[in-house]
Amino acid sequence: MTFLQVHKPQRIVPGTGPREAKIAIIGEAPGAYEDIALKPFVGPAGSVLEQCLHAAGLIRSDIYLTNVVKVRPPNNDISSYFNSAKGTFSPAGVEQVQLLREELNGLGANVLVACGATAFAALAGHSKILKYRGYLFESIGLDPPRKVLPVIHPAAALRGQYIYRHLIAADLKKARQQSTTRELVRPQRQLVYEFNHVEEALEWLDYYEHQDIVCFDTEVLNFEVSCISFSSDPSIACSIPLASGWTELEEVQLWRGIQRVLGNPKSVKVVQNGIFDIHILLTRCGIEVRGPIHDCMIAHHIMFPELRKGLDFLGSIYCEGQSYWKDMVRFDNIKEES
Repeated sequence: MTFLQVHKPQRIVPGTGPREAKIAIIGEAPGAYEDIALKPFVGPAGSVLEQCLHAAGLIRSDIYLTNVVKVRPPNNDISSYFNSAKGTFSPAGVEQVQLLREELNGLGANVLVACGATAFAALAGHSKILKYRGYLFESIGLDPPRKVLPVIHPAAALRGQYIYRHLIAADLKKARQQSTTRELVRPQRQLVYEFNHVEEALEWLDYYEHQDIVCFDTEVLNFEVSCISFSSDPSIACSIPLASGWTELEEVQLWRGIQRVLGNPKSVKVVQNGIFDIHILLTRCGIEVRGPIHDCMIAHHIMFPELRKGLDFLGSIYCEGQSYWKDMVRFDNIKEES
């Protein structure tokens, strides 16, 4: 009898499922159960995934399942392949990523569901799952490119964080809806934010004054409204800058036009966290918002009080091909400081 640890050779856990499947789910690496069965997602995390698949209207046998790393890492520690803090791969990890890409190139999947940071980094070059989950990205290193949908790894929902299961199911439902086509189609929108003269901006305000539904939002810099945006159609929006560029008379004309739009008692005003915007407009600008107010943040929070309620989270749940927009611009003095 020996007390020395016997070295066991690493066993490759291959991907499984129909190669013509429209959805492929990619995990991190095999665990103890996967190492025994030589199949991905058969342990406790696999049971969570199975539940979420059914909640999303999907069947496991119709999906291709695999992992970034095909062998069980020592002590289940992925750090020898992937540095989660930096979001980078070691040379051994890079080799595994290349093998994964070759594997996926031979599949018919239109949507690649990246479970966890390792898979997300391998497929799309990002690793912040909680920030980007639910948003569609275009794959890197694949020919042809595919849609990549980052989701929380089912293992994170095993103990505590039960709410993650609802998010995984919601994201898998989006994967099912997006699986019919390979091309990543973003919503086409017209954004109007440049004006040659004040009359153009006033024409837009006159248009919104006569709409039945008006969505509006403000941006605040140094405790003053820097711009205000309006929309009555998902495909077009108008943003009117107020911080500079106008004469005093022109700015007075714009504020009077804004009051006519927001003061119309017959139109429904749609807002996100409208308590902030309405308060700022009234106390800083003397603009009174009248008419029915529909706040999507409050509506969502009433239905799902356990979930986050920021606009980026709502976008991840309710929008289809919308890209993550929070990284496009950054303000250092906005609502959090105001």
